Amino acid sequence: MKDGWLEIVNLEKLVNFSRRVVFHNFDERNNDLDDQSFIEKINKIEQIDDPEMDTVLPFEESKNIFQELIKKRIGKKTKQIKYFIKESDYDEALSQLNQRMVSNIVKGLVAKGLLESAFDNEKNDFVFWMKTANDDNKEKPETD
Repeated sequence: MKDGWLEIVNLEKLVNFSRRVVFHNFDERNNDLDDQSFIEKINKIEQIDDPEMDTVLPFEESKNIFQELIKKRIGKKTKQIKYFIKESDYDEALSQLNQRMVSNIVKGLVAKGLLESAFDNEKNDFVFWMKTANDDNKEKPETD
């Protein structure tokens, strides 16, 4: 395959590398790095950030995002199975990884009680706001 298709040699490495790119690209301190410097930084990263990354961007969730975009091909002559992804689909995978990470971060903040959430029927979406000290002191409605 050619014309914008990339062969995937090792899906696990691709998923882990992509998770690292998204996770570390979220850090504002990396904004001024050129692409080459950023890639070098990603390649040198130690396992220190893995527990946090695993919380906000789990491997299995990430792998599932990729599997939706991957194409499987069997060689006509060799009968070997090869996996491919379009360049544009790889960009889409990175975008979905970023959205998933943000969603997981917000979910974690809600679970810790640091952020409040509710569903807005008019917007047909969830809304979030920071919990304040006043929220704890407000009178709660009586229930029967």
